[in-house]
Amino acid sequence: MSTTEIISQDPSIHASRLRIMKTAAQLFASRGFHAVGMQALCEALEISRGAFYHHFRSKDDVLDDICTQYMTDLLQNGKDIIKHEHDPERCLQRLGRDLLTVIAANQPELTVCFREIQSLSDERRQKVLNLHQKYESLWKKTVEGGAQAGVLLPYSPVRLKAVLGMYYYSYIWIKPNRTDELAQAIDSFNDIALKGLRR
Repeated sequence: MSTTEIISQDPSIHASRLRIMKTAAQLFASRGFHAVGMQALCEALEISRGAFYHHFRSKDDVLDDICTQYMTDLLQNGKDIIKHEHDPERCLQRLGRDLLTVIAANQPELTVCFREIQSLSDERRQKVLNLHQKYESLWKKTVEGGAQAGVLLPYSPVRLKAVLGMYYYSYIWIKPNRTDELAQAIDSFNDIALKGLRR
């Protein structure tokens, strides 16, 4: 039986791994990945190294799981959106809303995803970059569909990078507990994105 299968059958293991990931993300986001040693991580978790190694082989594995999980979640959310929303403009709005909502709800984790990707090994970094590329291809597909429908400008990689960068870098300033600020950011960002992409 694989580790993934064991985790899926034992909720307590899943909960413990999630707790480790969330605590690690908070530390990595506030101090930087390389500034957090195993001792500091275990002390923050109030567990022994043995308990930690029961769930992860190394600190690098935790970083890999943080980056992979949240980009995988964004990708799956995006696939669901474009599957059920066929109007290009509404699809872009829903993609933007989901992206900002996920960032606000998981700010430490997404801070780590965006800022610490260079701390991953070459193979793991490429895996995460591939997830980024697949996620951005959903936006590209939506823009191309809108261009074909005559409502959006032709696809431009530079223009799309500019729009996505606006959403991505909200992790720096957005306040997770300020629902009013999040709602305002969603409306403002979506408005700017549509004005920049609309024909």
